[in-house]
Amino acid sequence: MLAPALASCALNPPRIVSITPSREVTDVPSNQTISIGFDRPMNHESVEQRFDLAPALSSCSGSKSCRFAWTGNTLMFIHTHVNFALSTQYTVSMHAGYADASGQQNTLDHSWRFKTEGPPAMTSVDPSDNASGIAPDRNIVLTFSRPMRADSLPGAIQLSPDVPFLLRSKPGGDGSQFEIIPTAILQPNQSYTVTVDRPVDVHENAINGVVQTRFRTGPLSLSRKIGYLVGQRGQPAFGVGIVDPHADSFLGRSTPKLIYQLSAQSQLQDGLLSFDWSPDGQRLVVVEAPRGADRGPIQIVDLASGTAIRPGISGSAAYWSADGTIIYLVDGSLRRFRPTTLEDVALTDPVDGRVIGPVALSPDAKSVAYSTIDAQGSAHLWILNLDLRTRYRPIGLDDPADQPSWSPNGTKLAFRRLTAAGPELWVYDLSRRGGALDITGTAWLNDNSTLFVATGGGSSAVLYRVNIFSASEAGGVVQVTGGKDAPNGSAPNAPAYDRRVAFVGLLDGLPQIYVMNGDGSRPQQLTGWEADYPYTGQAPNWTPTG
Repeated sequence: MLAPALASCALNPPRIVSITPSREVTDVPSNQTISIGFDRPMNHESVEQRFDLAPALSSCSGSKSCRFAWTGNTLMFIHTHVNFALSTQYTVSMHAGYADASGQQNTLDHSWRFKTEGPPAMTSVDPSDNASGIAPDRNIVLTFSRPMRADSLPGAIQLSPDVPFLLRSKPGGDGSQFEIIPTAILQPNQSYTVTVDRPVDVHENAINGVVQTRFRTGPLSLSRKIGYLVGQRGQPAFGVGIVDPHADSFLGRSTPKLIYQLSAQSQLQDGLLSFDWSPDGQRLVVVEAPRGADRGPIQIVDLASGTAIRPGISGSAAYWSADGTIIYLVDGSLRRFRPTTLEDVALTDPVDGRVIGPVALSPDAKSVAYSTIDAQGSAHLWILNLDLRTRYRPIGLDDPADQPSWSPNGTKLAFRRLTAAGPELWVYDLSRRGGALDITGTAWLNDNSTLFVATGGGSSAVLYRVNIFSASEAGGVVQVTGGKDAPNGSAPNAPAYDRRVAFVGLLDGLPQIYVMNGDGSRPQQLTGWEADYPYTGQAPNWTPTG
């Protein structure tokens, strides 16, 4: 009689040793797999038949998305694309009778509860709702309560009035923060609405309803920005972009934007040859020409309104002088146009030689330095006094010369001198030789003693820093490109208010905008070719306001 009782006491039923989600836990992800770990190998069928979830997932009925899987001694209930209901309490049960591989059963019921997460929410927008005076070149940061599925956001976000934008997640973040980057500056003094319409989180749960925030931009200010010509691979420039040399705080890199572009129809047949800023930085002068042409109509663009007018003049390059007049090059002659009076006069006579670019306007707007080509093809450097309408050559300069560039204080003129020994960099009025450099571009720093000069072209272009007072001494001429961060460099440009220089670097065969410190250190790439922003950058030109 005691034998059956003793045998019963010797039974060793299987035990549950781990559960996921844990007992009474809250905020469980709605796509969480349920796992039950046992202390030994189990009879899979006996366990699966006694598993119960309440309330049941109705969408699991007959669906291959819901299934059992085993890894070792652990049962997993997987419900791909069939989520738990949000903010709901669930009970998991293992009913009595589940057995191990040898047939020993556990005769007790086991159950535990957990509660699922609530819906995701957008917790903040920067700029905040009803903010005003927002800079038109500002980006917009969205923060959600949990990581979001990035591919659900572009179609769920709208910026009104409509502006094309890029969407970027926080580098190194958890996917809960995204930045809206308008590809063009916003209209100044304009109200905008950001609409976020039910994007989903990484658990495939949508935020509740549509969320809207509003802000209003302030006046247009483009101080301390770098303007440049924007183009596409193998195509002429179609617009003017701006880029802040300071990195965007969210992405840790610059976010260039378009400030002016030709209409879609004009882009098919025209391109931009040249641009320059008005002295107050609120307007542009641009040269728009048919593709393949070397001249075209000159336009004046009001950046605040986006309107462009054609005053009836044409050329190949245009420069906005500090006195408000526009100096432009057309058919080998220089002319001056006054936008206020529409007066248009010739500054040079073709019989005195064909003018070639670049043309350098003095900071005080009283002189223009330029070169002409004679019948033998030699370049001759001239300085034109605009008040007296007289021109002269730098004293002692008999050799051909070109590539003029004024110092910020207007007391020195750098140029390329083509000597019998080869091209050299020279500075006029101190008769200082800057070295045997065949320059293709020049920019002065605001100390009036440091030059950045470019030589060569394409991937072989090199940028040098030259101290005009010690150019012939060790360290007076230093190559500042050729490293990993700036393999090459051309078209340097520096403002009067900043000790940095912008330049063009060729990356993977495409020109892009770079910036470096005035000592040649820390070169940084500011623009780049991206799949959703596939543009090149050329002709950097800092805004005049700082």
